[in-house]
Amino acid sequence: MPRPRTTSPAAAPSRQASGPAARAHDAYTYLLMELLEGELMPGDWLSVVAVANRLECSRVPIMEAVKRLAGEGFLTIVPQVGCRVVRPLPDEVHDFFTLFAAVEGCVTRLAAERRTAEDLLQFKQVCQRVDVMLKAAGGPTSRDPAYRRANLLFHQELHRLARAPSACAIAANLWDRSDFYIKAAFGSLYFSSAVRRAHAAIRRAVTQGDPEAAEVAVERHLRAVGEGVSGRLRADSPGTPRAPGR
Repeated sequence: MPRPRTTSPAAAPSRQASGPAARAHDAYTYLLMELLEGELMPGDWLSVVAVANRLECSRVPIMEAVKRLAGEGFLTIVPQVGCRVVRPLPDEVHDFFTLFAAVEGCVTRLAAERRTAEDLLQFKQVCQRVDVMLKAAGGPTSRDPAYRRANLLFHQELHRLARAPSACAIAANLWDRSDFYIKAAFGSLYFSSAVRRAHAAIRRAVTQGDPEAAEVAVERHLRAVGEGVSGRLRADSPGTPRAPGR
């Protein structure tokens, strides 16, 4: 078996909460951040013992977190062996981003329709904050989590403008899976020039109150991300069969 990876101290959660449920939630948050921003990569074996030692708890909450992450599609539990990070399948990733683009596009359309003049002031401030975060972030190979956090901040603001709790909840539930796939393919959510142009188009459409342009910009952007991620995964796994019509 490959040597399990341990986790980084920087990702350790706060230990203020207590009780079994709180410890399991802390373990889940810790492992999720390792999957989205830390060292864990597809195919890596996860050491439950190492994580339990790092979080200074028993193995029970770690296993609860592992089961939850396995149910969400991030980990695979191998009976009598251990657990490892899922290797995303290119065609499944392509299909995921097709769905994600449609859902997030709908939310952004609502944001452009419903934003008020007061909303636009805060939207501008959030965009400026995003720009500052991106300017301070590392280069393409740095795996800087600032890119993921800036992207999350931007989309959270769009969801606020949409004023559609049910639709936003559905879209937000897909964010972590999207980030996991991008990290699996490229190592981080680095903002390429294409991503920056896409975000500029989304900002412009929302600011101008153009719902159709906002929806199109988001769908086009996320479909392109899906093509890039699935293509990279396919290139890294040349033996992966290609679905008909792709």
